[in-house]
Amino acid sequence: MNFSWIATLALIGTAMAAGNNLPAGAPCTKDGKMGTCQSGLCIQDVHASQGTCK
Repeated sequence: MNFSWIATLALIGTAMAAGNNLPAGAPCTKDGKMGTCQSGLCIQDVHASQGTCK
């Protein structure tokens, strides 16, 4: 029963993250926590907390 709750929450989280596309010039993170760039390219410096969608 616990596994089904975890799986359900994971699916909901994935669905919410997939719908968040960022336009060019928007701030982003390589791990996708802020959303994914429409182009699929987030330029982020190694020591920076966020980068920019290209």
